Amino acid sequence: MFRVVLSKFKGSLALTVAVFLLTFFFFDFLINSALLTGLNKYYGLREKSEIALIGHSHLMLGVDKIQLEKELNVNVAKYTREGVNVSDRKLMIEQLLEENQGIETIIYGVDAWSFSGEGLSKNSFKLFYPFMDNNKIDSYIYKKTDLGDYLTKKFIKTSRFNEQLLGGSIRGFLGKWDNLKFGTIDLQRLEKQIEQNTYRKINNGPENIKIFKESMILLSEKKINVILLYLPTIDILSDVQETKYQETIEIINEVSNNLDNVTFLSFQEPWSHNYSIFYDPIHLNPKGQKLITKELINYIQKH
Repeated sequence: MFRVVLSKFKGSLALTVAVFLLTFFFFDFLINSALLTGLNKYYGLREKSEIALIGHSHLMLGVDKIQLEKELNVNVAKYTREGVNVSDRKLMIEQLLEENQGIETIIYGVDAWSFSGEGLSKNSFKLFYPFMDNNKIDSYIYKKTDLGDYLTKKFIKTSRFNEQLLGGSIRGFLGKWDNLKFGTIDLQRLEKQIEQNTYRKINNGPENIKIFKESMILLSEKKINVILLYLPTIDILSDVQETKYQETIEIINEVSNNLDNVTFLSFQEPWSHNYSIFYDPIHLNPKGQKLITKELINYIQKH
């Protein structure tokens, strides 16, 4: 009698666990699908786009996607993420070319720190978690994270979304790409950082330069036009490390001169001296975004 009861209990428990797991993974799949749809909309992935933006927060805050689309009458994919380095961006390019058809021009954000590790996130690979079903991205994440975290994200899809990615998904559904960095730069704070030698340093790493060149060659082989866009960064920060700054500019110029499909477009002059357009030494405020986006539109229309 006891064995019969125990056997029924085990069977009931196994059924309960099985139903729970099936329900859990079913809703995990549904919620992930919805969040991923919103995130794809936010980044402009899996859409027909003639122009795509690739870069980190400098480009994200510096160019108005809606203004570009309205005045150029084209679809624009704004695939920009906070803190991504040149290695991340190479993967972003590969993903974009795989998922978006008809891209003719990529606007790739560059600045004096493009080949520096300082100031960029060491955990930027986590922003790729929602796209782990892509084999290249899955392999990239596997190399970057520990096994436990990898397996969790692999099998529990909703765990791939942090607060930042959830916000991106919501903004994608709402169609919001606004620059909310209101205010202007605190010049006294910047001057203090320079005095204390705590400002953001320029350091051109050979490996980063190599990856950048590989990315440009890839786009050249795909016959995609590239605009290497240097949005304004404040002159005070480049003046204090003029030699390193010029070294970076020369690297970007070299790539542009060697590849027919690549153009280097810098808005440093005269805008780097207009402090009213900066939220901080690197990023533009909404006023700066509108001004520089208009400059970019004028350039594209003339070329």
